This record gives sequence, C-alpha cells and structure tokens, in this order.
Amino acid sequence: MNKKIPLGTGLAILFIVMAATIAITMKVSMSVYNNLIGDLTNRTSMYSNLSEVDELVREEFFGDISSDSVNAGIAEGYIKGLNDPASYYLTSTEYVNYYNKLRGKMSGTGLTCTFNKETGHLYVTAVAISSPAEAAGIKVGDEITSIDNTDVTAKNYKSLLSSLEGEKLSSVNVTYVRKGETKTENLVMGYSLSTVNVKMVGTVGIVSINAFYENTISQFKDAIKTLKSNNCTAIVFDVRNCSEGSIKYATEVLDILVPVATDGTAAMATAVGKDGKTIKTYPSDSDCIVLPMMVLVNGKTSGPAELFACDLRDFGKAELIGTTTNGIGTMQEVHQFDDGGAVVLTIAEILPYKSESYNNKGLKPDYEITLTDEQSSKIGIMSEAEDPHIQKALDILNQGSTSDNAEK
Repeated sequence: MNKKIPLGTGLAILFIVMAATIAITMKVSMSVYNNLIGDLTNRTSMYSNLSEVDELVREEFFGDISSDSVNAGIAEGYIKGLNDPASYYLTSTEYVNYYNKLRGKMSGTGLTCTFNKETGHLYVTAVAISSPAEAAGIKVGDEITSIDNTDVTAKNYKSLLSSLEGEKLSSVNVTYVRKGETKTENLVMGYSLSTVNVKMVGTVGIVSINAFYENTISQFKDAIKTLKSNNCTAIVFDVRNCSEGSIKYATEVLDILVPVATDGTAAMATAVGKDGKTIKTYPSDSDCIVLPMMVLVNGKTSGPAELFACDLRDFGKAELIGTTTNGIGTMQEVHQFDDGGAVVLTIAEILPYKSESYNNKGLKPDYEITLTDEQSSKIGIMSEAEDPHIQKALDILNQGSTSDNAEK
C-alpha cells in the first residue's frame, strides 16, 4: 500500500539532499581550486621569468631570433629542469631517428665499433651477418681511421659512429686498416642495426646485447639457435655499456629465458605510476632455457639492461659479475608535438620480479670486479683471456660443469 509523503516533509528532504550536494560540490571545488591556485602561483612565477628573458633578448640581443629554435630550446630546457636522465627532448629530426632505431627499422652498415684510445681509431668489435660491411670484407679487429674523409679522433668518434647508421640506400665511405694495409669501402645502408652478437668460447656461449630494440628479439632467437647448434653448455650475457631500448623489448627477451612468473609481483616487471597504481604488467609464459648463466654488468648498464640482469638473478637463473649498475629503473613514454618534435618522459617506476626497485641505486653484482680505465675502454676489444669479467664467468661456469660431472 503506497503512502503519500506530506508536502512539507518532501520539501525538507529535498532541501537536505540539495544542501548535501552543494556541500560535497563545494568541498571538491575547493580542493581543485586550492590545487589550481598552488599550481597557478608556480606557473605565474615561471611565465614571469620567461617573459623577462624574452623582453631582454628582444631589446638587447645582437642577432636574429628564430622562433622555432627558441621554442625548441624552451621545451628542451624545461625537460632538462626535471633533472631526470631518462627524460629528454627530441627535435623532429632526432625523433625520426629515435623512432626508427627503437623499432629496428633504421638501416645501418652492420658494424659495431668501439673507440681504441691506444690507436685513436674505431675498433671493429662485430660485423653483422649478411650486412654491407660483411659483403665489403670488413672483419672484426679492423680499425677504422676515417669516415667520409673525416679522420677519427677522441673528440669526434661518437658523431662519426652515428654515420654508420642511416636510412636505406644512403651510403658512407669507410677507411680502415688491417695489418698495415689501408682500404676504403663505400657501404650502402641496407641492414637492420645489429643489437645481439654471439660467439663460442669452448662450450660456453658469449652473448653480447648492446640495446633492446624491436628487432632485438629476432636477433636473440637466432643467437640461441646458434648456441644450440654448437652444443652450448652455459651462457654468459654481456650487457656492459648497454642502456638503449625499452622495458617492453627487454621483457620479450627475458621471456625466452625465464619460466612463468608466480612469485613476487607475479610478473617479470610491473610499472607503477606516481599515484602508486599499476600502469602495466609484463607476464611471462612457461617456456625457458635451462642452462647455467652469468651476466656481465658495469656502471653503464642502464634501464632495460638493468631489468634484464635483475630478473635473471631474481628467477635464480644467473649471477652478476662486474660493478654496480647505473640505477635507472623507470619506464618512459614518448609524446610527439605538432611541430614533429617529441619528449621522452618518465611516467612510472619499474618493479622487477622479486627484488626491490633498483632506481637511483643500481644493482650490486654478486662478484664485484673493478676494471682499470684502460680495460673499461677496451670492452669488446679485449680477448676473452684479457677480460677479467669474462674470465671470472668462465671460471665459475667451468667449475660448475666439473662439479656436475663429478656428481655423475
């Protein structure tokens, strides 16, 4: 049976609901307002300083002002002001190169080099299979003395190295020395950048990874096939000086090596935003490689490479040899602007499988071995016998093999 509510009572209830709604709205509005006011004060100060600089420059600067250059400089300066080594601004040209490289679409010569302080040349540490460099006959151990008629020096070798990467069908002249004989070859770009190199030392495979790009996974699978075909009994992963790439591509490589994640965060990696909420998880499947492993790291092992090393240890697959890593345990997102430029911005912290975050701390190796400055500059150049990190790994792995055989 329906009961009618008296008009007065109904109005009273309506007023109470309205009052509660207004109170809640006011509370939320005040919170938003206070945040806006606080942010407005900071923004006003920032814009005021920028306005003063702009006024001074336009009145006093002796020269022409390029609006495009100034705007790019403002954006770059803002990001630099964050004091985050993993966040940075890219010009439109830099963004195209970044995008192509990250996805493995950028073609190159197939050469991997490092600067040799003793000779002042670029020492060839790897030549990719089926690459223009291999077709031209360039080999590991050759020393590049000039690129496009510019002599290699300690000051310019980094910029010259970038000349070995480029768009398909572009070309570069490379002059190199082998046993006192000098040769020059014109290399036409037509090979995806090499990120994984593999070689055998006895029955132990040495897998060097210099970046975690989109094409790293296919190259890594090829490396594993090579190891299997050579009856590999153990693997040494070398991620020293490795810093480029993304967390996504690092987890794709890890997924080949580790079993399904069940402990810890139940994921190989978890990205957590500044509000403490999970942005993304990276699960693993049940496939894995059951072989003894070691990982070589140093102070330039950074970002995705640190996750790779950390997770292999967390899963109980490997121990670390070298020195404490760089300590960049974050995830970045790319935001492109209308002018073609972009910002690579840190948006989350990465939590590995079991360990605490290594962000701003780095990973401490299980076997700490510090190289001399000379040895550090020769990573990739030294023979296995001269490299203390590789020798330590081989000693441990070979001892393990001996123990296994003794038990059998």
